[in-house]
Amino acid sequence: MPRSEDSDAMPRTVDVPAPMAPLFKRAEEYVRRYFADRVENPETASVLISGERYILVRAASMSVEFFDLVTSLYQDRGADEAASVAKNLLFDVAHAIGRADARAFQARMQVSEPIERLSAGPIHFSFAGWAYVRIFPESNPAPDDSYYLLYDHPFSFESDAWLKHGRRTDFPVCVMNAGYSSGWCSESFGLPLVAAELECQARGDPQCRFIMAPPHRIEEHLARYQQQNPSAASHHRGSGSTPVTVPEFFQRKRMEEALRAANELLEQRVADRTRDLESANKALHDEMVERELAEEERRRVQVKLLHAQKLESLGVLAGGIAHDFNNLLVGILGNAGLALQDLPPDSPARETLRDVEAAALRAADLTYQLLAYAGKGQVVVEAIQLSRLVEEMGNLLGTAVTKNAKLQYRFPATLPAIQGDATQLRQIVMNLVTNASEAIGTSAGTITICTGVVPADRAYLADAHLGPGLPEGEYAYLEVQDTGTGMHVSTVARIFDPFFSTKFAGRGLGLAAVLGIVRTHRGAIKVQSALGQGTTIRVLFPASGAAPAPRPAERISDPDVQLAARTVLVVDDEEQVRSVARRILSAKGFTVLLAAGGIEALDMVREARGAIDCVLLDLTMPDLPGGDVMDELHRTRPDIKVIVSSGYARESAVAQFGGAAPAAFIQKPYRPADLVSLVRSVLEIP
Repeated sequence: MPRSEDSDAMPRTVDVPAPMAPLFKRAEEYVRRYFADRVENPETASVLISGERYILVRAASMSVEFFDLVTSLYQDRGADEAASVAKNLLFDVAHAIGRADARAFQARMQVSEPIERLSAGPIHFSFAGWAYVRIFPESNPAPDDSYYLLYDHPFSFESDAWLKHGRRTDFPVCVMNAGYSSGWCSESFGLPLVAAELECQARGDPQCRFIMAPPHRIEEHLARYQQQNPSAASHHRGSGSTPVTVPEFFQRKRMEEALRAANELLEQRVADRTRDLESANKALHDEMVERELAEEERRRVQVKLLHAQKLESLGVLAGGIAHDFNNLLVGILGNAGLALQDLPPDSPARETLRDVEAAALRAADLTYQLLAYAGKGQVVVEAIQLSRLVEEMGNLLGTAVTKNAKLQYRFPATLPAIQGDATQLRQIVMNLVTNASEAIGTSAGTITICTGVVPADRAYLADAHLGPGLPEGEYAYLEVQDTGTGMHVSTVARIFDPFFSTKFAGRGLGLAAVLGIVRTHRGAIKVQSALGQGTTIRVLFPASGAAPAPRPAERISDPDVQLAARTVLVVDDEEQVRSVARRILSAKGFTVLLAAGGIEALDMVREARGAIDCVLLDLTMPDLPGGDVMDELHRTRPDIKVIVSSGYARESAVAQFGGAAPAAFIQKPYRPADLVSLVRSVLEIP
C-alpha cells in the first residue's frame, strides 16, 4: 500500500490517519509477535498461534460457494430470499466472532481506552487474511451516538473469491467483513454498531467501501455519503442492482424486544384488571351477605336482584376488558403473525414469537370466560349431538388429564340433538374434565364422561342450579364423574361463584364460566358430591330433536388472485389496531386506507366516489358510534361491504345497529389469517 514520507512511524498492515498512527503501530508490533508464535501439527489436527487454536477455512466456502449452496436450498423461494438468508447468517456469525476475538485480544493487551481496544482489530484482520483496512480521516470513532467510521477493505477475501470464480453480482458481497469489523468495534466502544458496504469490487466498483454507525443512524450516514458522492450512487442507478445492503441483525433484535415488552405490559394489565374484578365482586358478595339478614321472602327477592346486579356489573367490567385488552391483543397477535410469516423456518426467533402468540391467546381466553360468565359470550346456535362433540374432543381431553387418571366414555346408541354453540359447549366439557382431573390429583382415579336423555319434571328441575322456572320436558345431558376427593356441602354451595376456588393458584373462573354458558343455553346443572366419594356434575340442555347440519366444504383460497384493485378502509380509534390491520391486508395485496374515527371515515368514503370496496369498522369510537357510521355508510353507499370489529361478542355488537346490518363480524383479537379470510369472503374473492 502507498506509505507516507515518514513510513517508519506508520504501520504497514493498516492505513490510518496520522494522529492514530503511533497507537496502531504499537498494536501492529503486538499482533506481529502474536502471529509469529505459530505451531502447526497435522498429526494432532492443530494450528496454534500464541497458544490459541485456529482453524483454516477456504475463503470461497464462506462467500461465493456459500451463497450458491443457500440459493440451491432456497430456490423454491426465489433468489432474493435465498440471498437474504445467506447474508443474515454470514453477518450474524461474523459479528459474533468479531466481538469474541476483540474481547480475547483486549484482555491479552490489557487495554481499556476505546481507540486502543479498536487498534488491534484491523491489524488482526490483515494477519488473519480477511482484508487490508484503510480508515479515512473524516471518521469519528467516538464512544457515543456520534460514532462514524468510513473505511475501505482492499484485498477483501469475499470480493476476491467472487471475482476469482468469474462472478459479478448486483449486490455488495463483503457481508462477513462488515459483520466482523462492526462486532470488533461494538466490543471496543461498548456500543451497538452495524456496518454497511457502499461499494464492492465484486459488483464492479473501484473499491470495497463501508460505513459503520449505530443502527438507528446508519441510514442517515448512508444518505449523506450518497448525497456528497453522487458518482458512487449514480454508478448503479437504473441497472437494477442494490447499491447498499443494511444488515437486519439489530432490526430483528429490536422487533423481538418490542414484542416481549408488549407481552409483559399486557400480562401486567391483565393482573391489574383481575384484581379490580376481584375487588368489585367481593363488594357485591358482602352486600349479598348483609341482605340475607332480612326476612325470608324479602331475602329471596333480594338474592335475585343482587345476582342480576352482579352480572350487570361484571358485564360492564368485562366489556371494558374486552375493549382495552383486545385492542392490545390485536397488535400482539398481528405483529407476531406477520413476523412469523417473514422469518425463515429455521430462525431461532420463531420459538420466541410462538410463545408471544400463545401468551396473547391465553390472555384472550380470560376475557372470553368473563363474557361467558356474564352471559354475553358469542353464541352461534346450531343443532349439536353431545356424544359426537365429546368424541371429537377425545385427543384434546386425553392431554388435559393427569397421567394417573383413566378417562372413559359412556354414550347411548341414540341421542336427540340440542340447539347450542359448539365452541361454548366444548369449553364446558374442557372445564369440567379439567376440574375432575385436579380433584383426582396425584392419586389413581377414573373420569367418566356420559351423555343421555332424561324426562325432567318440575321436581327434578327444582334442586338444579338455574332449574327453577325452566319448562318440563326432555333434556339431553352431559355428565362428568370423577373418583376424586369430593367436596363438603359448603363448598358445593359456592363452586359457581366467580373467583371462588379450592385450588392453591386457581382463579376460580372455570365453573363460573360454565354456569354463564348454561344460562345462555337455557339449561340447568345438577351437582352431587361428598367428601371421599368423588363428584358428579350433570349439565342439562333442552332437547330439540333437529339433526346436526352437515359440515360445509372447506373453502380454498386462491393465493394468486390479484387484489391490488380492492380497497379496504380500516376505521379504528386505536393506532396500533389500524397499523396492524393495514400491514396484514397490504401484505396480501389489498389497497388499505386508514381512518381514526367515524367522521373521518365518512368523509373519506364520500371523497373516494365508489373506490372503497370494504370497510373494517370498530364498534366503539369516541367521535361517532359505529352504528351511526354504518347507517350513514349504507345511506350514501348501499353497495359497500361493512365488517364490524369489536372486543364484544357478536350478539352484543350487532344489537347496537339499527336497520342496516353488517356484511360480517370479526371479534378482537384476530389473527392475520382470520382477517384476510373474512375480507376475501365478504368481497367474494375465491
